[in-house]
Amino acid sequence: MNMLRFCGSLAVLVAVIAAVANTYCEKRSTQYERSTHGWDKCDENGLACCYYFNGSVILYSHNYHNGTYNPNTHCEYIIDIDWDCNLVMCVEIDMSLAQGSGVMIKTMDTSITYKGTKTPFNANLNDNSASVMFTSEDGGGEDNKWSMGMVCVPKTDYRSVCEICEDIAEQQLAGPDGDEVFKFIED
Repeated sequence: MNMLRFCGSLAVLVAVIAAVANTYCEKRSTQYERSTHGWDKCDENGLACCYYFNGSVILYSHNYHNGTYNPNTHCEYIIDIDWDCNLVMCVEIDMSLAQGSGVMIKTMDTSITYKGTKTPFNANLNDNSASVMFTSEDGGGEDNKWSMGMVCVPKTDYRSVCEICEDIAEQQLAGPDGDEVFKFIED
């Protein structure tokens, strides 16, 4: 009898997890602004967004140029590139996050989290897809911004992470065009 209850409880838990996972990045209403690469919506509950990319890209926090991102932001950036590439992550050195904010990078084998004043580092993620999740409790304070380059490097290309990140540093530090939250990397 106890085993039957356990199996029933486990089935309900799996169904709930699957439902949440399947709806997180779906457009939930017509109020969301749709773009080629995803959607976002800002209202009294904060900002929610989800973007999809299939090439090398630099991701930026919202309102990057004035250094204040929206309070209660919950965004996911999904990068899915060619199977014969590895993603190299290039993080802005003076990345600054307000208290309670964080960026999490996940691949099949890796999970990296930046919160508060934790010093960022560049890395070869050894995977061709990644999910970058950003959350904030509030956007208070000045100079709260971040940027992160995700570069497709062919698996047969044996360049160092430092060299790859140096190649995009100028583009990354220039910031996005206007209010954009991403910029494709120019070759």
